[in-house]
Amino acid sequence: MGVPSYLVASSVVAIMAQRLVRVVCQKCKAPYTPSQALLEAAGITPEMAKNANFARGKGCNACQGGGFRGRLGLFELMIMSSKIRELTFEEAPTEKVRRMAMAEGMKTIYRDGIDKVLRGVTTLEEVLRVAKRGEEE
Repeated sequence: MGVPSYLVASSVVAIMAQRLVRVVCQKCKAPYTPSQALLEAAGITPEMAKNANFARGKGCNACQGGGFRGRLGLFELMIMSSKIRELTFEEAPTEKVRRMAMAEGMKTIYRDGIDKVLRGVTTLEEVLRVAKRGEEE
């Protein structure tokens, strides 16, 4: 946007990103088991899948047969730490800043989505539609 990096680094406290996913309809919600290939592609380990509550809507009058009703945000919050502030002053590449934020504990949009899939709030297909696994690496 043309704003000098020193102004951004000194005035920004945090940066939030969000994406919306559809929520599984509560009226017709049913458990299901995703294929092993899909789980592997999504980075879901067998240990994670063992305790998961994967769900999918069958379709009913409440959701007009779609299996989804409503939307929910997937979020990513990057706190402007001293290390990230320093990288911003240096005008470091975005990927370097992202890696530092993740090393400091930032939860990515993708990881937030996977957590919601494991709880049965949304489906794996929905998360993969709006966020890519590569975004967490």
